[in-house]
Amino acid sequence: MNVTPFFVVFGRRSRTLLRAGLLPGLLGAALSAQAADWVGLAFPLFDVQVSAPVAGLIQRIGVRPGNQVKLGEPLLELESASQQAELRRRAVLLDDDSELQSSRIRLKALDELLQMTEAVARNSQSVSREELVKARLEKSAAEGRVLQLVAQKARERVEHEQAQLELLQRTVRAPMAGVVVDVPVDVGEWAKPGDVVIRLADISQVELRLNLPQAVAAGFRVGSRVAAQFEASSASIQSLGVVNFVSPLADSASGLVDVRIRYANAQGRIRPGAKAVIRGLAAAP
Repeated sequence: MNVTPFFVVFGRRSRTLLRAGLLPGLLGAALSAQAADWVGLAFPLFDVQVSAPVAGLIQRIGVRPGNQVKLGEPLLELESASQQAELRRRAVLLDDDSELQSSRIRLKALDELLQMTEAVARNSQSVSREELVKARLEKSAAEGRVLQLVAQKARERVEHEQAQLELLQRTVRAPMAGVVVDVPVDVGEWAKPGDVVIRLADISQVELRLNLPQAVAAGFRVGSRVAAQFEASSASIQSLGVVNFVSPLADSASGLVDVRIRYANAQGRIRPGAKAVIRGLAAAP
């Protein structure tokens, strides 16, 4: 590299730095910043520790490490006999609307009877005021009972939905598509809420994370394409990725900036945890 421009820019100051013994260090840092390869570590796009939402005895485990799973696929089931019985009980109560139907029939009959009584009262004096008031009260009581039963059915519907939810929570499902990394439990063990029962990773993409000096990080822009060479078991893998994050902050202790680049990994050739070397930025898209 031609260093003449460096002295031209600094002029007299460069001679001062040279006499102070600082210029070679600064020049060396500038050269190394431009020439060095930067090493980062590959992480899976997602690495999720799936836990049991409720307590229960593990009844069945449907996956093993290495299995590919889809979003929503059942992974593990907790014992659910009591929840199934409760759901059936709630379904019977919800389906039984015989009392509501009979109350509606009674209300219709009392309404017709009241109308007849009022018509007779208007046309003759054969119906006493006491009988008229009694008919009105009976209709009002029937209306109240119908409303009460309608509200009861609404509560039963909510309780049925709650029983369904409690049963659904006995099955742990995949929160995303990915590969099963670990199953740290066995059938017959007791799982508590928050206990990790499955570890699931999405390696369809990997995220290369680097900590770079601020002068180097300034050359990275979100959306820019970056070539990297990843370690592999047999031969290194070269891939072109896209910068998806450049931290606006520098680490207060080291002064380094967090830069993250995503690379496609549909075939799983790049193993998360592998190191990668950045050679430089490609042309921006």
